[in-house]
Amino acid sequence: MPMTKSALSRPSLNLIQSPIPWLQAFWKFSRPHTIVGTSLSVLGLFAIAWAARHPLGLSPGTFHVWQGVSSLWITWLACICTNIYIVGLNQIEDVAADRVNKPYLPIASGAFSAPQAKMLVGIACSCAILLAVVSQSLYLIVTVWLSLAIGTAYSLPPLQLKRFAFVGPYCKLLVRGPVVNLGIFLHASSQLGLIPQIPWRIGALTLVVVAFSGAIALLKGLRDNEAQSIDETEASRVAQLVWWLLTVCYSSLIIAATFIPGINAGFLIVTHVLALIYFWYLGYQVQHSPGNTDNASFTYREYYQFIWKLFFIEYLIFPTACLLHQI
Repeated sequence: MPMTKSALSRPSLNLIQSPIPWLQAFWKFSRPHTIVGTSLSVLGLFAIAWAARHPLGLSPGTFHVWQGVSSLWITWLACICTNIYIVGLNQIEDVAADRVNKPYLPIASGAFSAPQAKMLVGIACSCAILLAVVSQSLYLIVTVWLSLAIGTAYSLPPLQLKRFAFVGPYCKLLVRGPVVNLGIFLHASSQLGLIPQIPWRIGALTLVVVAFSGAIALLKGLRDNEAQSIDETEASRVAQLVWWLLTVCYSSLIIAATFIPGINAGFLIVTHVLALIYFWYLGYQVQHSPGNTDNASFTYREYYQFIWKLFFIEYLIFPTACLLHQI
């Protein structure tokens, strides 16, 4: 007697019966690289706001330290929940494609069932909204609501903006760039007792993040289809476009560093010159080798991951440059 499809299917994990495998699957479900990016952005933006109020070398009072830590904790949790909602919703809608391109993801592998995934994104969405409201900060409430709305429009019908090649990537640019950077910085400033306003250094950071988000969006297609046949001519064009995009981004920032108030220009210039040189080196490798072959020295997946790391580093460089400004 032939086995039914349900009999052949892998049973979904249960948190009570299998806590460790369930947590491992949930970690994959949350897309760790996006969690790292969100965490660093929140921490970095709070650090930049903190540097404006308490330059390095000054000792803030206990009340200010407690206020900053509590605000940071609530903000981080709200943003992480928002992040999980967005990436989880996308996995629910992309499960058919993920079974081919990303079979390791929990829904595609069967570790999580569709109802489980929907419950998780529902909880994440509710927690994000609740935490934003608890913060009593209009800036965080608006940031969370805008992010949730854009993430929903990106993944779900009837809009499902990810269907459109020239619209979908801009959703990610909008959230990672202006929405998060401007919204969270204004929120952090208000929580630390500063007048909420957008300084030039935050404008510069936002433009850098937009450039990196664009590069990541361009490379994502190559990363996702690396196991399949890739048009090397088209792949080379994408790699060259990413090279030019980030080269212009880095070069513009290096030139403009001395004109941005509130930062240590020397530190910003040196770190970005080093980053640019290393980016050129790896960019040369990926453009001059067949990036999707087994014997390639540098694959599209590795290049994609490397761009994410450069993106992470920006949220370490900018806050440090702000903290070093008074030295």
